[in-house]
Amino acid sequence: MAFIWLLAALSLIGWLIVNLDTAGWIILTLTVGLMAFELTRRRNGQGAPPPDGPTG
Repeated sequence: MAFIWLLAALSLIGWLIVNLDTAGWIILTLTVGLMAFELTRRRNGQGAPPPDGPTG
């Protein structure tokens, strides 16, 4: 999955070199932000690790 994100980011950078417009920079920023979010989020969808023992 990370390889696909890398290819997408590289293609956007290549597109920016050719076009150099504001919309491209916005798309690149959103793509890098989404890539960072996808690579750093936890697989189970929760932000904290599960507790060691039962609570109660």
